[in-house]
Amino acid sequence: MLIRHSISSGSSMFPHVAKSQSPSTLHNAMQLLQVTARCGYRGANIDDYLDATTLSRPTIYRLLKGLREQGFLRSAPARGYYQLGYELLVLGAQAGNGSGLRDLMRPRLLSLAQQFGDSFYLFARDGIHAVCLEAQNGAYPVGSFVRATGGRVPLGVGQASIALLAYLNDAEKRTILQHGGAALSRDYRIDIAAIEAEIAFLFEHGYARGVEGSQLPEYTGLAIPILDHSGYPLGALSCSMLKSRMNDQHRAAVLDGMRAEVASLLAEAHSLLYLE
Repeated sequence: MLIRHSISSGSSMFPHVAKSQSPSTLHNAMQLLQVTARCGYRGANIDDYLDATTLSRPTIYRLLKGLREQGFLRSAPARGYYQLGYELLVLGAQAGNGSGLRDLMRPRLLSLAQQFGDSFYLFARDGIHAVCLEAQNGAYPVGSFVRATGGRVPLGVGQASIALLAYLNDAEKRTILQHGGAALSRDYRIDIAAIEAEIAFLFEHGYARGVEGSQLPEYTGLAIPILDHSGYPLGALSCSMLKSRMNDQHRAAVLDGMRAEVASLLAEAHSLLYLE
């Protein structure tokens, strides 16, 4: 039986925690992980940590030592630099597979990518965001609002988030849109009326298209929800492609393939998904 997921209000893998009068060790450690993540493949050094936080040098070195011992940080190739540790991959894999959905969907994404050549994604809701749990590129990989697994966008951005948003109850949907409306308009040039129009389109046609905003103008996409037995969205299966590839025939074929994979998933998940 498919069971409704619990909802997290976090905005990133390590959500920003507001500064307080007496920040905790956990708060400080999370700050260092965030700084390290922002520095990307080169890693972060002591100057990066000092510039981005109010922590003292001895405190930073103490926290870095503890994070390394726990596997959350590792030494980068360049001396004095730190990168995120592999232990975070272990935790991330479990966080993205709470009900077994990710494991069940991974081979299906690969099959779709190989069959159609486009890019396919599994998204789930995380508070007011849609987070990418898995991605597979075909022969014609394209840009996306998310760069990789773990990337997230506000609900309302992209076809997958429309598919997730559409099946929430009206009060929850309204709260999310009101909360994020200003950022959607400012950062993506997407207004609430356009999102509501795309939700209506989804209910009429059975798939989401996303809202045409200011980013990725050369790409387009499709998404369908993955619903549990009560009609709640466990996730969304999304496809992105070049607009030049989106003719009627290709759209119909991709949608048929996506729907077949979701139907197969739900049939298999009935016995394999475990309770949270």
